[in-house]
Amino acid sequence: MTIITTTCRDIIELLPVSQAACRLLFQECFKAGINNIFITETYRSQERQKYLFAQGRALQIIFLIS
Repeated sequence: MTIITTTCRDIIELLPVSQAACRLLFQECFKAGINNIFITETYRSQERQKYLFAQGRALQIIFLIS
């Protein structure tokens, strides 16, 4: 279970096929000399998506009121 305010960057949270794709991406990047790779988010629950969407909506309302 993840907390909606916390970003998940652990590839273990992904399905096995997605984990393999992620590892392959890293391997290919390293072969190409790209060594500085950072995963911003792996798994996002529906609850977290709603939380992030609500934050964006709140910012839109503030800009409209200002």
